[in-house]
Amino acid sequence: MSTVFHRWQDAAVLTAGDCFIATRIARRVGEPETSDATLALAFAIRAVREGSTALDLADPARWWDARDEDDSAGVVSTRDASRHGLTSDEVAPPSRGTSEVSKPGDPNDHGLPEIDAWWSAINSSVLVAQQVMRVEHGLLYLDRYWADERLIATSILDRAAASIPPVDASLVDQVIADSEQPLNDEQAEAVRSVANRAITILTGGPGMGKTFTIQTVVRALSQTPGFRVALAAPTGKAAARMNEALGSVLTPTSEIRPATTLHRLLGSRPDNSVRFRHNASDPLPHDLVIVDEASMVSLGMMARLLESLAPTTRLLLVGDPDQLAPVEAGWVLADLVRGLESSGNVVRLVHDYRMGDDRALLASAFRKGTPDGVLEAIDQAAAGETVRLIETEEPSLDLVPQVVEHALRLRDLALAGDQDAALDQLDRLRLLCAHRTGPFGTTQWNWLVERELAHHAPEIATQSMYVGRPILVTRNDHGLGLSNGDAGVIIRTDDGPVAAIATGSGPQRFSPWRLAEVETMHAMTVHKAQGSQADDVIVIVPPLDSKLLSRELLYTAVTRPQQRLTMIGTRESIAAAVDSPIKRSSGLEHRLAQSSGERQ
Repeated sequence: MSTVFHRWQDAAVLTAGDCFIATRIARRVGEPETSDATLALAFAIRAVREGSTALDLADPARWWDARDEDDSAGVVSTRDASRHGLTSDEVAPPSRGTSEVSKPGDPNDHGLPEIDAWWSAINSSVLVAQQVMRVEHGLLYLDRYWADERLIATSILDRAAASIPPVDASLVDQVIADSEQPLNDEQAEAVRSVANRAITILTGGPGMGKTFTIQTVVRALSQTPGFRVALAAPTGKAAARMNEALGSVLTPTSEIRPATTLHRLLGSRPDNSVRFRHNASDPLPHDLVIVDEASMVSLGMMARLLESLAPTTRLLLVGDPDQLAPVEAGWVLADLVRGLESSGNVVRLVHDYRMGDDRALLASAFRKGTPDGVLEAIDQAAAGETVRLIETEEPSLDLVPQVVEHALRLRDLALAGDQDAALDQLDRLRLLCAHRTGPFGTTQWNWLVERELAHHAPEIATQSMYVGRPILVTRNDHGLGLSNGDAGVIIRTDDGPVAAIATGSGPQRFSPWRLAEVETMHAMTVHKAQGSQADDVIVIVPPLDSKLLSRELLYTAVTRPQQRLTMIGTRESIAAAVDSPIKRSSGLEHRLAQSSGERQ
């Protein structure tokens, strides 16, 4: 491997995996492994790993801010490499051992080519000629992400300009007029937009009436005989919350089926995690598809959703673009909102129905993005009971005794075999961390809680599937019908312990030993908490030097509680987070804004 790769590895900018995959692909297509184009490929792979869909060569300063390895955003899987003929064995990188990490100061100190010469090398490379990499709008893409971005832009723009089969406007207006709770102007606009347009994007923060607007949309359009509506969300937990919130329109006599995950809606295939039964050749049979928590939808999943829609199918995307970006590459909802701002397809809800609530004021301060404003909101809330900051540089379990109390109550219900009460108890409290590892991570905090529980139940120290263990499904399991994000608890029954899991279609029971991809969730990451809420939420604020500290991270965390919020950390870390919005490179906003302007 080239010395320049080693320098960037030692600087903790590229990983061994980035370099290994890049050189293997280069070798396969005939590009010199030591070329500047191969170096660019390694950086493009890294960009996806960090959540971007493209590499912006003009912004190398962003490359310095490498995430902790255990918390990488996007994942460059064997799928990307296998498109170029690499096997899984070839993709596994060799270990170079440990080396002292030095953060780079000047790009040229580590062998970064001059920008114009670098672009020249890239454009004339075999990697571009063989379409391993794509160049467009001043960005460098891996082919897969370039194709998905183009597909999304084309589909969205076509829908924005499309004419669709009309519904009876008088019926829609009647539902709006007869609503028991009056709709504000933006909510009414959203309902009419869905009735009249092929694509509508509904945005707004917590407490702004997104769910009520969805209910009204469903009521209004289902007045048309035979009108078929599909409800979906990115995770099982988000789908379950959607069903709970929309209960009034999901009656036994309703033709509206309960919400499901996007994977289930599209028809996931056990043999292929990125291709689905429904696609352009076999589109979904619905007249309207509503996707909640759309901020969690990655570039790839959005592309698969759009290509599964018939030209006459309406699409309503609902979400909060200020929340964390998806775990995988892309920030599609935020790009769509910005790119379509002037098109009339985006409806922003701005009225906060919880205005005056300390949590609502704090969320508003985060959206405005001023550190002083956020800290002032925290201080103003100090006299109340809904928001609390425990200032410390060393968070510890004794600062939040309610965490152990919650775990003990959960265990008591599980020992009694009370499935419904145990699952309900899960949503009483959430302990959220930014990291998975380290003193501020979920692994540490789960261990701390289990250590305390072991004083009351020694078997917890020796049993993996102990009664009362809260579990989180971390990967879709097609055989069991489980989705990433489904949560449950191990309960005692006459036949032994079973896993009671709240799925999108209701509580289900499973043998604990059939669950291959689950983790303990006394504590969980903020990312995994997206799409769910709890009565009480405790947030472990990461330290100042955390690479995951961001405005979107804390905003997502502080908008999870329904009643009380406790933050443990320093004011300095909170201020730094507010001042550090996440940045991801993408060409989607540019494609939409440019083309939307040309079509108007």
